[in-house]
Amino acid sequence: MLKKNNSTLIISVDDFGISKLANENILRLARYGKIDRVEIMMSQNIMPSHVTELLASGVALDIHLHLAKGSLDLWQDNFRKSSPGTIQRIFAFLFSYFFGKNRPKEIAKEWEEQIQEFKRLFQKNPDGISSHEHIHFFPSYFSLVLKLAKKNNIPYVRFGKYWVKEKNPACLILNFLKKINSLIFNETRFDSTDLMISFNWITDFDKFLQNCPSNKKIELVFHPEKTNEFEFLKKLSLE
Repeated sequence: MLKKNNSTLIISVDDFGISKLANENILRLARYGKIDRVEIMMSQNIMPSHVTELLASGVALDIHLHLAKGSLDLWQDNFRKSSPGTIQRIFAFLFSYFFGKNRPKEIAKEWEEQIQEFKRLFQKNPDGISSHEHIHFFPSYFSLVLKLAKKNNIPYVRFGKYWVKEKNPACLILNFLKKINSLIFNETRFDSTDLMISFNWITDFDKFLQNCPSNKKIELVFHPEKTNEFEFLKKLSLE
């Protein structure tokens, strides 16, 4: 954990299981003692040796729910292609939500299966719950995730109690969804951080640290499959 202005910065890494490169980089960072939480996408890209090493690392292991079933295995040996921009992803998601296969009833079954697969593989409950590209912030999915967390005794939900001040489309959208979801979340007893922010939303990391709010618990989200983020974490001092 990184300490700044009496705040605790939790280093969380996303997308273990999405590709061979992501797995290798995350395991290396775990060996270096650079990370606090690993978000795991259930797929055939997770080997028994990965499970053993992750459990031995002592980091928190979270279920990283996704809608990419059938696609992940294609990325085992290669760096996956870059995702389209935020706006394109939103339109694709909404189209699939209203007209495709991503309606909540179907997703509830899929995500429950992913959680059960996590339990089978790791022989434990997930330490936390999140989702690929933060889709659990979508209100219908958010209530679903809270129900799944309660049913499966998952204590931590990626949410963040305060708005992110960075100016980019992803932050603006998540801030809006957070406002909608706050009432239902505040009625629960799940643990979360005061602030959740992705590294690629931050335009100036040094400035972010200098202006870091005091006495808060902050989840910093990284994607080590990306070379720049992996190299940044390797050099990051947690002192």
